[in-house]
Amino acid sequence: MNSNHRSGRTLGVTAVCGLAAVVAIIPAWVYLIAPVSAQPPEKSSSADKDAGGSDLYSYMGAASCSGSACHGSTTPRTKLKIGQNEFFVWSQKDRHTKAYEVLQGPDSKRIAHNLKIDKPEQSARCLVCHAVTVEENRQGALYDVTEGVSCEGCHGPSENWLGPHIRKDWDAKKAAAYGMYPTKDLAKRSTKCLSCHLGAGRDQIVDHELIGAGHPRLKFELDNYSQAMPAHWQPPKEKAARDWMGSKAWAVNQAVALRDQIRLLTAGRKGRAGLWPDFVHFECYACHHDVVDHVRDLNEDDKKLQRWRVRDYGGKPGRLVWNASSYAVYRHVVNLVAADQAKVFEQTVRAFHEGLTGKGGAGENLDASLTKLADLTEQLVQKVSQYSFSQQSVAALMRNISGDGHAIGNAGFQAAEQAALALASLYDAYNDALGGAPESAAVKEGMDALYKEIKDGRSFNQVRFEAAMNKMHGVLSKG
Repeated sequence: MNSNHRSGRTLGVTAVCGLAAVVAIIPAWVYLIAPVSAQPPEKSSSADKDAGGSDLYSYMGAASCSGSACHGSTTPRTKLKIGQNEFFVWSQKDRHTKAYEVLQGPDSKRIAHNLKIDKPEQSARCLVCHAVTVEENRQGALYDVTEGVSCEGCHGPSENWLGPHIRKDWDAKKAAAYGMYPTKDLAKRSTKCLSCHLGAGRDQIVDHELIGAGHPRLKFELDNYSQAMPAHWQPPKEKAARDWMGSKAWAVNQAVALRDQIRLLTAGRKGRAGLWPDFVHFECYACHHDVVDHVRDLNEDDKKLQRWRVRDYGGKPGRLVWNASSYAVYRHVVNLVAADQAKVFEQTVRAFHEGLTGKGGAGENLDASLTKLADLTEQLVQKVSQYSFSQQSVAALMRNISGDGHAIGNAGFQAAEQAALALASLYDAYNDALGGAPESAAVKEGMDALYKEIKDGRSFNQVRFEAAMNKMHGVLSKG
């Protein structure tokens, strides 16, 4: 792995900072508290929990995974397919372990005060993403809400798989029947991550009210953020299986992000009880930027900071602008993976945007656009998930994205963020697969310049960002 390019990947991942404290030492026999049968549990095993689905199994707690012979080794081992140090890595280095603790800090308390919340560490609105919260009758003996976003938050309630999954006859293909979440499926992994890093409904979203109260704006990209966790899982041993994994993780996450954004908008429209759509669905910095005080006696640098001088207005100036960060870069993936649907995709997005921002006429037109876009984005998730990336396709994506600096910059700061993250992910995958890549020094310089331009949305300069993208495009187009 080329650390020079990975080093930039911590962008925006430090919202929940610090390292976890002490690793709980639990003997290996803890794993035997669940049934050891390797046969899928009968449906009746969940019937007593009111609904009969794996989503109602019990949560046994992260400490159930911490045995040194299981996932709690302090050093990686090589005898099994796993490193057996997953719990140790998570507990010592993964910021998810601080998700609950951060609610007790002064910043969270101030945000809670602004929202008229007494104790954020007890508020369902906060805990839905800062911890693994379940009803009391589903809490195992070692369950602890203060663990933050722990093992079962991603891997599912372990009541029925904790014991069986360590057996030699364990069939991973049947894991879902035990309640284990299929994180190896990139689309489902993205869905799980985005349930908090984007939102999953009215009761699980960082909306405009939360941001107004002081909560950081959400941003996410699966490949970069997974590396920054750091990853506590092992890559495939076979090089052919490893190659282009980062590219695929990035692309699938882009597809899922747009699909889930449309789902959020659709669900909110059907069940709205007040203003719709929430302002969080619009580009923050289209409104949150310096207002022009005067146009005379300015030097050329000052003029470049006045966005009206460089922005292309697709509609009426001053109108709300959709947050297209999940589309502006992803459309290049669609052009590559589903060229036959690319034109319809672009037309549908345009019709949706016009309806969302008040230009598309009657509300029925927006409903129709939302429905069509929801169906189309789901189809595209499947196509991207099945696509096999290669040296040629990744190189083409890098050239096309870097060559689109004007349109991406015009879409706003949040789209520019995604472009920089995309290029970092794609170039690292290219570098990893080929064991080195040309122009690496020039690419690193270009990535540093891009990260500098997206460091802060308040000072985002579209002209400088476009120049940095053009320079990167020149480097990536050589040879």
